[in-house]
Amino acid sequence: MSQTSPDRLPASLPALVDAAIVGGGPAGCSAASWLTQLGLSVALIERAPRLCDSLRPLDYRQDWLLGAPGESLAALGERYARHAANQAGVHTLIGQTIHHLDWQAEQGWTLYLDGGPAFAEGAADATDASGLRPLRARALLLATGLTPRHPAPLYPARDRHDRVLDAIELTAVRDRLPAGRVLLLGGGDNAVENALYLAGRGHAVTLWSRSEWRAQSHLIQQLDSAPGLRRRPAQALPTAVTATADGVVVTSKAHGEEAFDHVAVLLGYEPEASAWLQVADALQRAGVTAPSQPFRDEPRFGVLGLFVAGDASGRQHPCVQTALGDGVVAAKQIEAFLRPLRESQPPPALRRNNRQVIHIHGLRFGANLGVLDFEREGPQPIQVDAEVNLGAQTIVSRDADIGHVLDYRRVRAIIIDECTAEHTDLLEALLGKLSVRLMKLPGVVGVRIKVTKLEIFPDCQVAISAECGTW
Repeated sequence: MSQTSPDRLPASLPALVDAAIVGGGPAGCSAASWLTQLGLSVALIERAPRLCDSLRPLDYRQDWLLGAPGESLAALGERYARHAANQAGVHTLIGQTIHHLDWQAEQGWTLYLDGGPAFAEGAADATDASGLRPLRARALLLATGLTPRHPAPLYPARDRHDRVLDAIELTAVRDRLPAGRVLLLGGGDNAVENALYLAGRGHAVTLWSRSEWRAQSHLIQQLDSAPGLRRRPAQALPTAVTATADGVVVTSKAHGEEAFDHVAVLLGYEPEASAWLQVADALQRAGVTAPSQPFRDEPRFGVLGLFVAGDASGRQHPCVQTALGDGVVAAKQIEAFLRPLRESQPPPALRRNNRQVIHIHGLRFGANLGVLDFEREGPQPIQVDAEVNLGAQTIVSRDADIGHVLDYRRVRAIIIDECTAEHTDLLEALLGKLSVRLMKLPGVVGVRIKVTKLEIFPDCQVAISAECGTW
Protein backbone atom coordinates (compact mmCIF):
# COMPACT_ATOMS: atom_id res chain seq x y z
CA MET A 1 0.00 0.00 0.00
CA SER A 2 1.48 3.30 -1.05
CA GLN A 3 1.37 5.64 1.89
CA THR A 4 3.50 7.94 3.99
CA SER A 5 5.98 5.80 5.93
CA PRO A 6 6.89 6.55 9.56
CA ASP A 7 10.25 8.10 8.73
CA ARG A 8 8.54 10.62 6.43
CA LEU A 9 6.13 11.91 9.04
CA PRO A 10 6.19 15.65 9.80
CA ALA A 11 9.30 16.52 11.77
CA SER A 12 7.69 19.43 13.62
CA LEU A 13 4.34 18.68 15.16
CA PRO A 14 2.88 21.82 16.77
CA ALA A 15 2.37 21.73 20.52
CA LEU A 16 -1.28 22.76 20.03
CA VAL A 17 -3.72 21.77 17.29
CA ASP A 18 -7.34 22.64 16.81
CA ALA A 19 -8.43 18.99 16.70
CA ALA A 20 -6.83 15.64 17.50
CA ILE A 21 -8.40 12.66 15.75
CA VAL A 22 -7.82 9.25 17.30
CA GLY A 23 -8.28 6.66 14.58
CA GLY A 24 -7.17 6.86 10.98
CA GLY A 25 -9.90 4.87 9.28
CA PRO A 26 -12.48 6.20 6.80
CA ALA A 27 -14.26 8.33 9.45
CA GLY A 28 -11.02 9.82 10.78
CA CYS A 29 -9.64 10.53 7.32
CA SER A 30 -12.93 12.09 6.20
CA ALA A 31 -13.05 14.35 9.27
CA ALA A 32 -9.38 15.34 8.85
CA SER A 33 -9.93 16.31 5.22
CA TRP A 34 -12.97 18.43 6.02
CA LEU A 35 -11.40 20.08 9.07
CA THR A 36 -8.40 21.28 7.09
CA GLN A 37 -10.67 22.63 4.36
CA LEU A 38 -12.47 24.52 7.13
CA GLY A 39 -9.14 26.12 8.05
CA LEU A 40 -8.35 24.07 11.17
CA SER A 41 -5.13 22.28 12.12
CA VAL A 42 -5.40 18.54 12.72
CA ALA A 43 -3.34 15.74 14.26
CA LEU A 44 -4.49 12.41 12.81
CA ILE A 45 -3.29 9.61 15.11
CA GLU A 46 -3.33 5.96 14.03
CA ARG A 47 -1.73 3.11 15.97
CA ALA A 48 -1.50 0.82 12.92
CA PRO A 49 1.42 1.20 10.47
CA ARG A 50 -0.82 2.90 7.87
CA LEU A 51 -4.05 4.83 7.57
CA CYS A 52 -7.17 2.78 6.76
CA ASP A 53 -5.24 -0.31 7.76
CA SER A 54 -8.40 -2.25 8.63
CA LEU A 55 -9.48 -2.10 4.96
CA ARG A 56 -6.19 -3.45 3.61
CA PRO A 57 -7.10 -7.18 3.88
CA LEU A 58 -10.48 -6.60 2.17
CA ASP A 59 -9.22 -7.02 -1.37
CA TYR A 60 -12.27 -8.78 -2.82
CA ARG A 61 -14.69 -7.04 -5.18
CA GLN A 62 -17.71 -5.27 -3.66
CA ASP A 63 -20.81 -3.69 -5.17
CA TRP A 64 -22.44 -1.93 -2.20
CA LEU A 65 -20.51 1.35 -2.28
CA LEU A 66 -22.25 3.82 -4.56
CA GLY A 67 -19.96 4.94 -7.36
CA ALA A 68 -17.37 2.18 -6.88
CA PRO A 69 -18.88 -1.06 -8.21
CA GLY A 70 -16.44 -3.94 -8.48
CA GLU A 71 -13.72 -2.12 -6.56
CA SER A 72 -12.18 -3.54 -3.41
CA LEU A 73 -12.29 -1.84 -0.04
CA ALA A 74 -8.52 -2.17 0.08
CA ALA A 75 -8.16 0.01 -3.02
CA LEU A 76 -10.65 2.54 -1.66
CA GLY A 77 -8.82 2.63 1.66
CA GLU A 78 -5.56 3.41 -0.10
CA ARG A 79 -7.15 6.36 -1.87
CA TYR A 80 -8.74 7.65 1.34
CA ALA A 81 -5.42 7.39 3.18
CA ARG A 82 -3.42 9.10 0.47
CA HIS A 83 -5.93 11.95 0.23
CA ALA A 84 -5.95 12.58 3.98
CA ALA A 85 -2.18 12.32 4.40
CA ASN A 86 -1.55 14.81 1.59
CA GLN A 87 -3.91 17.47 2.95
CA ALA A 88 -2.09 20.61 4.05
CA GLY A 89 -2.69 21.10 7.76
CA VAL A 90 -3.03 17.39 8.57
CA HIS A 91 -0.20 16.11 10.79
CA THR A 92 -0.37 12.36 10.25
CA LEU A 93 1.04 10.24 13.08
CA ILE A 94 0.98 6.54 12.27
CA GLY A 95 2.29 3.76 14.43
CA GLN A 96 1.39 5.90 17.46
CA THR A 97 -0.40 4.93 20.66
CA ILE A 98 -1.80 7.13 23.41
CA HIS A 99 -0.57 6.44 26.92
CA HIS A 100 -3.22 8.56 28.64
CA LEU A 101 -5.32 11.71 28.28
CA ASP A 102 -6.03 14.78 30.39
CA TRP A 103 -8.91 17.24 30.15
CA GLN A 104 -9.11 20.65 31.78
CA ALA A 105 -11.87 23.21 31.58
CA GLU A 106 -10.88 26.16 29.38
CA GLN A 107 -7.73 24.29 28.32
CA GLY A 108 -9.06 21.33 26.34
CA TRP A 109 -7.36 17.99 25.86
CA THR A 110 -3.78 16.85 26.31
CA LEU A 111 -2.78 13.56 24.68
CA TYR A 112 0.37 11.86 25.94
CA LEU A 113 1.80 9.86 23.04
CA ASP A 114 4.11 6.89 23.51
CA GLY A 115 6.80 8.30 21.25
CA GLY A 116 7.41 5.91 18.38
CA PRO A 117 8.76 6.52 14.88
CA ALA A 118 7.19 9.96 14.51
CA PHE A 119 9.37 11.32 17.30
CA ALA A 120 12.44 9.14 16.88
CA GLU A 121 14.70 11.91 15.58
CA GLY A 122 15.28 15.27 17.22
CA ALA A 123 12.25 14.97 19.50
CA ALA A 124 13.92 14.59 22.90
CA ASP A 125 13.05 18.15 23.84
CA ALA A 126 9.42 17.50 22.92
CA THR A 127 8.88 14.75 25.50
CA ASP A 128 8.13 15.15 29.18
CA ALA A 129 10.04 13.63 32.10
CA SER A 130 8.36 10.26 31.57
CA GLY A 131 9.40 10.13 27.91
CA LEU A 132 5.86 10.76 26.66
CA ARG A 133 5.10 13.32 23.95
CA PRO A 134 2.33 15.72 25.11
CA LEU A 135 0.05 17.09 22.40
CA ARG A 136 -2.61 19.66 23.23
CA ALA A 137 -5.83 19.85 21.26
CA ARG A 138 -8.81 22.14 21.61
CA ALA A 139 -11.13 19.34 20.46
CA LEU A 140 -10.90 15.56 20.49
CA LEU A 141 -12.56 13.30 17.93
CA LEU A 142 -12.77 9.57 18.58
CA ALA A 143 -12.95 7.58 15.36
CA THR A 144 -11.52 4.29 16.61
CA GLY A 145 -13.88 1.98 14.76
CA LEU A 146 -14.92 -1.52 15.71
CA THR A 147 -13.34 -4.73 16.92
CA PRO A 148 -14.74 -8.27 16.48
CA ARG A 149 -16.78 -9.64 19.34
CA HIS A 150 -14.98 -12.37 21.26
CA PRO A 151 -17.70 -14.05 23.31
CA ALA A 152 -16.60 -16.63 25.86
CA PRO A 153 -16.41 -19.60 25.70
CA LEU A 154 -16.48 -19.59 21.89
CA TYR A 155 -13.30 -17.55 21.50
CA PRO A 156 -10.58 -18.47 24.05
CA ALA A 157 -9.08 -15.06 24.70
CA ARG A 158 -6.41 -16.26 27.14
CA ASP A 159 -5.18 -19.40 25.39
CA ARG A 160 -5.08 -18.07 21.86
CA HIS A 161 -4.83 -20.61 19.10
CA ASP A 162 -4.63 -20.03 15.37
CA ARG A 163 -7.30 -22.66 14.74
CA VAL A 164 -9.95 -20.42 16.37
CA LEU A 165 -10.31 -17.16 14.42
CA ASP A 166 -12.30 -13.95 14.54
CA ALA A 167 -13.51 -12.02 11.48
CA ILE A 168 -10.28 -10.09 10.94
CA GLU A 169 -8.08 -13.14 11.46
CA LEU A 170 -10.16 -15.25 9.06
CA THR A 171 -9.99 -12.60 6.34
CA ALA A 172 -6.20 -12.49 6.64
CA VAL A 173 -5.69 -16.27 6.22
CA ARG A 174 -8.66 -17.66 4.33
CA ASP A 175 -6.79 -17.73 1.02
CA ARG A 176 -4.09 -19.91 2.60
CA LEU A 177 -6.20 -22.31 4.65
CA PRO A 178 -5.70 -25.92 3.53
CA ALA A 179 -8.96 -27.54 2.52
CA GLY A 180 -10.63 -29.04 5.57
CA ARG A 181 -13.58 -28.91 7.96
CA VAL A 182 -14.47 -25.33 8.85
CA LEU A 183 -17.15 -24.20 11.30
CA LEU A 184 -18.45 -20.64 10.91
CA LEU A 185 -20.49 -19.25 13.81
CA GLY A 186 -22.78 -16.44 12.65
CA GLY A 187 -25.65 -15.66 10.32
CA GLY A 188 -24.94 -12.20 8.94
CA ASP A 189 -23.37 -10.98 5.70
CA ASN A 190 -19.83 -11.70 6.87
CA ALA A 191 -20.58 -15.27 7.91
CA VAL A 192 -22.57 -16.19 4.79
CA GLU A 193 -20.07 -14.54 2.42
CA ASN A 194 -17.19 -16.43 4.04
CA ALA A 195 -19.17 -19.68 3.94
CA LEU A 196 -19.71 -19.30 0.18
CA TYR A 197 -16.09 -18.34 -0.39
CA LEU A 198 -14.62 -21.24 1.58
CA ALA A 199 -17.07 -23.78 0.16
CA GLY A 200 -16.05 -22.67 -3.32
CA ARG A 201 -12.41 -23.38 -2.43
CA GLY A 202 -13.11 -26.98 -1.45
CA HIS A 203 -13.70 -26.70 2.29
CA ALA A 204 -16.38 -28.71 4.09
CA VAL A 205 -18.20 -25.79 5.69
CA THR A 206 -20.74 -25.80 8.51
CA LEU A 207 -22.59 -22.52 8.89
CA TRP A 208 -24.18 -22.25 12.34
CA SER A 209 -26.38 -19.33 13.43
CA ARG A 210 -28.21 -18.72 16.71
CA SER A 211 -31.01 -17.02 14.71
CA GLU A 212 -32.45 -17.18 11.22
CA TRP A 213 -30.13 -15.91 8.48
CA ARG A 214 -29.66 -12.14 8.63
CA ALA A 215 -27.55 -11.78 5.48
CA GLN A 216 -28.63 -10.11 2.27
CA SER A 217 -31.15 -12.15 0.31
CA HIS A 218 -28.90 -12.65 -2.73
CA LEU A 219 -26.24 -14.23 -0.48
CA ILE A 220 -28.75 -16.52 1.24
CA GLN A 221 -30.06 -17.69 -2.15
CA GLN A 222 -26.55 -18.84 -3.10
CA LEU A 223 -26.35 -21.19 -0.11
CA ASP A 224 -28.52 -23.80 -1.89
CA SER A 225 -25.97 -24.24 -4.66
CA ALA A 226 -22.82 -24.17 -2.50
CA PRO A 227 -21.03 -27.53 -2.50
CA GLY A 228 -20.32 -29.27 0.80
CA LEU A 229 -22.06 -26.66 2.95
CA ARG A 230 -24.13 -27.67 5.98
CA ARG A 231 -26.54 -25.14 7.47
CA ARG A 232 -27.73 -24.88 11.05
CA PRO A 233 -29.97 -21.81 11.36
CA ALA A 234 -31.78 -20.87 14.58
CA GLN A 235 -29.87 -23.30 16.78
CA ALA A 236 -28.29 -22.70 20.18
CA LEU A 237 -24.58 -22.06 19.80
CA PRO A 238 -21.94 -24.43 21.16
CA THR A 239 -21.23 -24.54 24.86
CA ALA A 240 -17.47 -25.07 24.46
CA VAL A 241 -14.76 -24.61 21.83
CA THR A 242 -11.47 -26.35 22.62
CA ALA A 243 -8.48 -26.04 20.28
CA THR A 244 -5.75 -28.67 20.10
CA ALA A 245 -2.66 -29.11 17.98
CA ASP A 246 -4.64 -31.24 15.52
CA GLY A 247 -7.96 -29.43 15.38
CA VAL A 248 -10.86 -27.98 17.33
CA VAL A 249 -13.40 -29.88 19.44
CA VAL A 250 -16.80 -28.19 19.52
CA THR A 251 -19.34 -29.24 22.15
CA SER A 252 -23.07 -28.53 21.95
CA LYS A 253 -26.25 -29.97 23.42
CA ALA A 254 -27.74 -30.67 19.99
CA HIS A 255 -24.74 -32.33 18.33
CA GLY A 256 -22.47 -33.50 21.13
CA GLU A 257 -18.74 -33.34 20.40
CA GLU A 258 -17.65 -32.55 16.84
CA ALA A 259 -14.21 -32.13 15.32
CA PHE A 260 -13.23 -29.32 12.95
CA ASP A 261 -9.94 -28.13 11.51
CA HIS A 262 -10.80 -24.45 12.05
CA VAL A 263 -13.53 -22.43 13.75
CA ALA A 264 -14.36 -18.81 12.95
CA VAL A 265 -16.42 -16.72 15.39
CA LEU A 266 -18.31 -14.23 13.21
CA LEU A 267 -20.82 -12.81 15.68
CA GLY A 268 -20.49 -9.15 14.79
CA TYR A 269 -18.45 -6.22 16.02
CA GLU A 270 -18.43 -3.82 18.95
CA PRO A 271 -16.84 -0.38 19.41
CA GLU A 272 -13.14 -0.57 20.21
CA ALA A 273 -13.02 0.28 23.91
CA SER A 274 -9.47 1.44 24.71
CA ALA A 275 -9.93 5.10 23.73
CA TRP A 276 -13.26 5.30 25.57
CA LEU A 277 -11.63 4.04 28.75
CA GLN A 278 -8.90 6.69 28.51
CA VAL A 279 -11.47 9.44 27.94
CA ALA A 280 -13.59 8.23 30.84
CA ASP A 281 -10.55 8.19 33.12
CA ALA A 282 -9.56 11.74 32.09
CA LEU A 283 -13.05 13.13 32.67
CA GLN A 284 -13.50 11.37 36.00
CA ARG A 285 -10.21 12.79 37.22
CA ALA A 286 -11.52 16.22 36.21
CA GLY A 287 -14.76 15.64 38.14
CA VAL A 288 -16.96 15.17 35.06
CA THR A 289 -19.46 12.34 34.67
CA ALA A 290 -17.88 10.14 32.01
CA PRO A 291 -19.72 8.85 28.94
CA SER A 292 -20.88 5.27 28.80
CA GLN A 293 -19.45 2.96 26.20
CA PRO A 294 -20.32 2.88 23.35
CA PHE A 295 -20.24 6.66 23.46
CA ARG A 296 -23.15 8.35 21.73
CA ASP A 297 -22.83 11.78 20.17
CA GLU A 298 -24.47 13.65 23.05
CA PRO A 299 -24.52 17.48 23.15
CA ARG A 300 -23.38 17.49 26.79
CA PHE A 301 -20.00 16.13 25.70
CA GLY A 302 -19.74 18.38 22.66
CA VAL A 303 -19.38 21.37 24.98
CA LEU A 304 -16.29 19.65 26.40
CA GLY A 305 -14.78 19.42 22.93
CA LEU A 306 -15.43 15.67 22.77
CA PHE A 307 -16.90 14.17 19.60
CA VAL A 308 -17.33 10.77 17.96
CA ALA A 309 -17.49 9.66 14.32
CA GLY A 310 -18.00 6.47 12.39
CA ASP A 311 -18.53 2.95 13.61
CA ALA A 312 -17.11 3.80 17.04
CA SER A 313 -20.49 5.31 17.99
CA GLY A 314 -22.08 1.86 17.86
CA ARG A 315 -24.37 2.70 14.96
CA GLN A 316 -26.83 0.04 13.89
CA HIS A 317 -25.45 -0.41 10.37
CA PRO A 318 -21.71 0.31 10.32
CA CYS A 319 -20.07 0.60 6.91
CA VAL A 320 -17.57 2.69 4.98
CA GLN A 321 -20.22 4.99 3.52
CA THR A 322 -21.76 5.93 6.86
CA ALA A 323 -18.28 6.37 8.35
CA LEU A 324 -17.36 8.89 5.65
CA GLY A 325 -20.57 10.82 6.26
CA ASP A 326 -20.05 10.77 10.02
CA GLY A 327 -16.60 12.28 9.50
CA VAL A 328 -18.14 15.24 7.68
CA VAL A 329 -20.76 15.78 10.39
CA ALA A 330 -18.13 15.60 13.13
CA ALA A 331 -15.91 18.09 11.33
CA LYS A 332 -18.77 20.59 11.11
CA GLN A 333 -19.56 20.09 14.81
CA ILE A 334 -15.94 20.72 15.76
CA GLU A 335 -15.76 23.81 13.58
CA ALA A 336 -18.90 25.18 15.24
CA PHE A 337 -17.47 24.41 18.69
CA LEU A 338 -14.21 26.22 17.89
CA ARG A 339 -15.73 29.14 15.99
CA PRO A 340 -16.06 31.46 19.03
CA LEU A 341 -12.34 31.04 19.65
CA ARG A 342 -11.47 32.00 16.09
CA GLU A 343 -13.82 34.91 15.44
CA SER A 344 -13.41 38.44 16.70
CA GLN A 345 -14.74 38.24 20.24
CA PRO A 346 -14.44 40.08 23.55
CA PRO A 347 -11.20 39.55 25.50
CA PRO A 348 -10.52 35.91 26.50
CA ALA A 349 -11.33 36.61 30.15
CA LEU A 350 -14.86 37.56 29.10
CA ARG A 351 -15.14 35.06 26.31
CA ARG A 352 -14.25 31.82 28.11
CA ASN A 353 -14.82 32.45 31.83
CA ASN A 354 -18.48 33.38 31.53
CA ARG A 355 -20.03 30.35 33.20
CA GLN A 356 -23.80 30.50 32.94
CA VAL A 357 -26.16 28.64 35.27
CA ILE A 358 -29.95 28.39 35.08
CA HIS A 359 -31.53 28.56 38.56
CA ILE A 360 -35.05 27.34 39.33
CA HIS A 361 -35.91 27.75 43.02
CA GLY A 362 -39.09 27.03 44.93
CA LEU A 363 -40.94 25.10 42.21
CA ARG A 364 -43.90 23.54 44.05
CA PHE A 365 -46.43 20.98 42.80
CA GLY A 366 -47.90 17.58 43.66
CA ALA A 367 -45.98 14.41 42.79
CA ASN A 368 -46.74 10.69 43.11
CA LEU A 369 -43.87 9.87 45.43
CA GLY A 370 -43.21 7.67 48.45
CA VAL A 371 -43.48 4.16 49.89
CA LEU A 372 -45.94 4.84 52.73
CA ASP A 373 -49.56 3.83 52.30
CA PHE A 374 -50.95 7.36 52.45
CA GLU A 375 -48.31 8.51 49.89
CA ARG A 376 -49.75 6.03 47.39
CA GLU A 377 -53.25 7.45 47.70
CA GLY A 378 -52.51 10.62 45.73
CA PRO A 379 -49.97 13.31 44.88
CA GLN A 380 -47.80 14.67 47.69
CA PRO A 381 -46.64 18.30 47.75
CA ILE A 382 -42.93 18.68 46.95
CA GLN A 383 -40.56 21.51 46.16
CA VAL A 384 -37.80 21.23 43.56
CA ASP A 385 -34.75 23.49 43.40
CA ALA A 386 -32.51 23.05 40.37
CA GLU A 387 -29.30 24.50 38.99
CA VAL A 388 -28.28 23.69 35.43
CA ASN A 389 -24.67 24.49 34.49
CA LEU A 390 -24.21 25.54 30.85
CA GLY A 391 -20.46 25.97 31.20
CA ALA A 392 -18.43 28.73 29.60
CA GLN A 393 -20.48 30.92 27.27
CA THR A 394 -19.76 33.84 25.01
CA ILE A 395 -20.76 37.19 26.52
CA VAL A 396 -23.92 38.41 24.74
CA SER A 397 -24.29 42.19 24.87
CA ARG A 398 -27.35 42.36 22.65
CA ASP A 399 -30.59 40.46 22.14
CA ALA A 400 -30.14 37.01 20.62
CA ASP A 401 -32.41 34.35 19.12
CA ILE A 402 -33.90 32.25 21.90
CA GLY A 403 -33.22 29.23 19.74
CA HIS A 404 -29.53 29.72 20.47
CA VAL A 405 -29.92 29.31 24.24
CA LEU A 406 -31.47 26.77 26.61
CA ASP A 407 -34.98 28.01 27.41
CA TYR A 408 -35.59 27.80 31.19
CA ARG A 409 -39.25 27.06 30.45
CA ARG A 410 -38.07 23.76 29.02
CA VAL A 411 -36.13 22.98 32.20
CA ARG A 412 -39.21 23.69 34.34
CA ALA A 413 -41.45 21.55 32.12
CA ILE A 414 -39.04 18.60 32.26
CA ILE A 415 -38.90 18.71 36.06
CA ILE A 416 -42.69 18.69 36.38
CA ASP A 417 -43.10 15.99 33.73
CA GLU A 418 -40.52 13.66 35.26
CA CYS A 419 -41.99 14.03 38.76
CA THR A 420 -45.62 13.47 37.74
CA ALA A 421 -45.37 10.93 34.91
CA GLU A 422 -45.53 7.90 37.21
CA HIS A 423 -45.35 6.92 40.86
CA THR A 424 -41.81 6.72 42.23
CA ASP A 425 -41.19 4.96 45.52
CA LEU A 426 -37.81 6.42 46.49
CA LEU A 427 -36.79 10.04 46.51
CA GLU A 428 -33.31 8.92 45.54
CA ALA A 429 -34.67 7.30 42.37
CA LEU A 430 -36.50 10.48 41.45
CA LEU A 431 -33.28 12.49 41.83
CA GLY A 432 -31.55 10.07 39.51
CA LYS A 433 -34.22 10.33 36.83
CA LEU A 434 -34.20 14.12 37.01
CA SER A 435 -30.40 14.27 36.77
CA VAL A 436 -30.25 11.97 33.74
CA ARG A 437 -33.04 13.84 31.92
CA LEU A 438 -31.54 17.30 32.51
CA MET A 439 -27.99 16.23 31.66
CA LYS A 440 -29.23 15.23 28.19
CA LEU A 441 -30.29 18.79 27.36
CA PRO A 442 -28.12 20.54 24.74
CA GLY A 443 -25.14 22.32 26.26
CA VAL A 444 -25.69 21.13 29.83
CA VAL A 445 -22.46 20.11 31.60
CA GLY A 446 -23.68 19.89 35.20
CA VAL A 447 -26.87 19.53 37.23
CA ARG A 448 -27.72 20.14 40.89
CA ILE A 449 -31.13 18.98 42.12
CA LYS A 450 -32.82 19.26 45.51
CA VAL A 451 -36.24 17.71 46.14
CA THR A 452 -38.08 18.56 49.37
CA LYS A 453 -41.08 16.72 50.79
CA LEU A 454 -43.14 19.50 52.33
CA GLU A 455 -45.65 17.58 54.44
CA ILE A 456 -44.09 14.24 55.30
CA PHE A 457 -43.66 15.26 58.97
CA PRO A 458 -45.65 17.83 60.97
CA ASP A 459 -42.54 19.36 62.53
CA CYS A 460 -40.03 19.47 59.65
CA GLN A 461 -39.42 19.16 55.96
CA VAL A 462 -37.23 16.41 54.44
CA ALA A 463 -35.01 16.99 51.40
CA ILE A 464 -32.37 15.13 49.43
CA SER A 465 -30.03 16.74 46.92
CA ALA A 466 -27.75 15.40 44.18
CA GLU A 467 -25.00 16.84 42.01
CA CYS A 468 -23.54 15.47 38.78
CA GLY A 469 -21.42 16.69 35.89
CA THR A 470 -19.06 19.67 35.95
CA TRP A 471 -19.15 22.47 38.52
